[in-house]
Amino acid sequence: ESLYKEQEKVETLEKELEDLKTAHHELEEKYADAERKLQNEAYEERIEDLEIQNEELTNQPTDLEAKNDEANRKIKMLEDDLYNAETNSDSFEIKVKDLEI
Repeated sequence: ESLYKEQEKVETLEKELEDLKTAHHELEEKYADAERKLQNEAYEERIEDLEIQNEELTNQPTDLEAKNDEANRKIKMLEDDLYNAETNSDSFEIKVKDLEI
């Protein structure tokens, strides 16, 4: 009978060991899933950051084009002013010469 009880204890311990192995395996799977989830979240955050940077960079040429257009408009206005000043200067020179004669 003592041998029978020892055999039962061994079987119980073996069953507990199998249960522990199963629980350990399940925990490893849960840990791996959690790790993948965290990694995916980090990737998603990085993707969002890159999308924001991409949008900013995409808008940047538009802003630069607008500034360039404004600068070109101002240059054209200054060129027109210079042309008008030169024309007026030529007219004044002619008038001064006419007055000197």
